[in-house]
Amino acid sequence: MKTPLLTVRCVALDRRLKADVLLVPVVTANGRASRPPLPTLPGSAAERVADLIHRHHLNKKAGAVDAAVLPSSAPFGRVALVSLGEKKPAAAADVRNAAAAAMEWCSRYQVASVAVAADALSNVTEEGAAAWVEGAILGNFRYLSMRSKPPENGGLPVSSLLLATAGRPDRALVETIRRTEKIARAVNLARALGHEPPNVINPVTLARRAAGLARRYGLRCRILDDRKLRALKMGAILAVGGGSATKPRMIVLEHVGRNPRSRPIVLVGKAVTLDSGGYSLKPADSIPDMKYDKCGGVAVLATLVAAAELRLPQRVVGVIGAVENMISDTAYRPGDIVTAGNGVTIEIDNTDAEGRLVLADCLHYAEKTFRPAAMIDLATLTGACTIALGNACAAILSPDDALTSALIAAGERTGERLWRLPLWPVYREQINGTDGDIKNSGGRQAGTITAAMFLKEFVSERTPWAHLDIAGVANLTKAQPTCPIGATGFGVRLLVDYLTRLEEPSRE
Repeated sequence: MKTPLLTVRCVALDRRLKADVLLVPVVTANGRASRPPLPTLPGSAAERVADLIHRHHLNKKAGAVDAAVLPSSAPFGRVALVSLGEKKPAAAADVRNAAAAAMEWCSRYQVASVAVAADALSNVTEEGAAAWVEGAILGNFRYLSMRSKPPENGGLPVSSLLLATAGRPDRALVETIRRTEKIARAVNLARALGHEPPNVINPVTLARRAAGLARRYGLRCRILDDRKLRALKMGAILAVGGGSATKPRMIVLEHVGRNPRSRPIVLVGKAVTLDSGGYSLKPADSIPDMKYDKCGGVAVLATLVAAAELRLPQRVVGVIGAVENMISDTAYRPGDIVTAGNGVTIEIDNTDAEGRLVLADCLHYAEKTFRPAAMIDLATLTGACTIALGNACAAILSPDDALTSALIAAGERTGERLWRLPLWPVYREQINGTDGDIKNSGGRQAGTITAAMFLKEFVSERTPWAHLDIAGVANLTKAQPTCPIGATGFGVRLLVDYLTRLEEPSRE
């Protein structure tokens, strides 16, 4: 079935406004709920709302919902108080979580249209209203494309969200909401692609999907098939994809920006559409979730879509390595030595350390072709990152302090947090080769760091570069307010925030 698209509109909060539910955000500090502005309601409805506010009491965490059913004469079937927590003004993260929780509540009660009393959102600051819309769109996401009917326990997503303000909505607020909506939809695009099963999305079909999105949003697109990859001598990515009947693709997308001759920001993504581990086979119960091994690549794809939608002035290039890591008589094996596009020879110690091989050729190609102003890669690269950091943040590894600081700051603003790990030379010793230049695995110790040290071999010192290991945050096994179980779309909001804050691009 097709997932309903949530439409968002800014409207005036007056007696003409009608919706199934009116959501009223409140701060519950000092044991009392803040009294929000409300439209004129019929007498009996006003009494019920007043009683609800009186009963809405101490220590309501962000997202708690208290509701009352209104009489048929009221413009809303229900009114619901949604707690923003105890901080005043409410933090953006609390507003996001509260909005998402409210949408889940509406979905459970099969509500189609929702109005929000937006004046209660930190006095209608643009940040508060934007955080609510962002949380609502993210929390409303459901992957339903492969279902013949709705799930029995979850209901359908809400289809209409009205952000209602006292008086006519301010133009700046409307523009902020539109921008927020585009970014949140890009996150949900990455999530939907992340959920796609491997019998639907493989390297070839992902390339076709990217080409279609490029046409729709005005991006330049080039697809390098396996013949072109061979001509470019990209033996690393070809080795990983060699065991699959569906051959690798390198997807190159470009948002031109205002200055097509400027040095671009290049985003590189790993898109392993299914990772069996190859001959270093994964445990059987780990393989089904390996469809999420493409989440770095689809985050890059969605970020390019957002850049085009937002008409960012910066030139942005996305390079996505799409492969399927399978077992067959043509698959690469432990003990093989392969040659990457930059001529470095790689001893294959473990065929399940495949993502770094894919990124190696992508990074070299991206730097050689585009001479980036900066290069950032995203990959679900190491289980070691999940062990070290869990699902609270991603790891960032980079020799460039300025780029690292900018990305960490973007992560703090968006809630997609990063934690820096070192790239000290001592870790390079773990990937020293015996018969080849380097090994593709440095062993169990410091696995996230040695993987990044491997990637560093394929980026020259002249290019500011950062590696984001998103293995622990790319998908969830337990739902959170702004994301159900499955793909999270991590990295899209972080990267868009980073790109938005860059200075106007200059000519080469």
